[in-house]
Amino acid sequence: MRHPYHLVEPSPWPFLISLNLLFFMLGFVSIFGGYSNSVSTYFFSLFMVISILLFWLYDIFSESFYLGSHPNAASKALISGFLLFVLTEVMLFFSLFWGYFHSASNPNFLVWPPIGIELINPWGVPLLNTLLLFYSGVAATLAHHYFISQNKKGSEFYLGIGIILGIFFVILQGYEYYHSSFDIADSIYGSSFFMLTGLHGFHVITGLIFLSIIWFRLLKGHIPNVIFDLGLLYYHFLDLVWILLFILIYYLAY
Repeated sequence: MRHPYHLVEPSPWPFLISLNLLFFMLGFVSIFGGYSNSVSTYFFSLFMVISILLFWLYDIFSESFYLGSHPNAASKALISGFLLFVLTEVMLFFSLFWGYFHSASNPNFLVWPPIGIELINPWGVPLLNTLLLFYSGVAATLAHHYFISQNKKGSEFYLGIGIILGIFFVILQGYEYYHSSFDIADSIYGSSFFMLTGLHGFHVITGLIFLSIIWFRLLKGHIPNVIFDLGLLYYHFLDLVWILLFILIYYLAY
């Protein structure tokens, strides 16, 4: 029976990425327990997750671009699935912000943040990171504008600028962690701070991979209409989350 949907072929990627995500989380938790080889397990699993994700996306692009397996009905299903994924991300960050404010308003804490936490100056690296991520989003938006205007060179240039600015954001976030006077085990503030900013940083890395794939497809002469729209939506969502983080976690706490 003919239908407009795409029934995927058997693939090893869902099983492999689930297995490596398991080892990734085990390695992450083992780091805090001080177990041997936990760091190597963590980074190897992270490398495998990213590699499997790239191979999986390559298969999806091949099905769409070369095999023509994504008609309108299949494309709409992919868009709906991605929007639902973004909605789950909204709920995830909402729950973490809720936990932070629940702790901040707890009457058992007479002082917030708790005594002994030396806060990070919001007007240093956090402000610079805010500007970097903001202008990274602006550059990606300009790239999308040039893409719609069929200016391939302009789109490639500004998207590359956006990716580079995003990479600097991640590097400075790591620099801030390295020089921080507290860690994830220092009170509920430290746990909330590193969970919120660390999870956001992990999502920024995912967004940069997303944008990099779009950039490579532009170089190959592809026309990634849908993925460009979705990638830009996801990246702007991360911009919004970071602005909330800067105001609530850095500025108001300071």
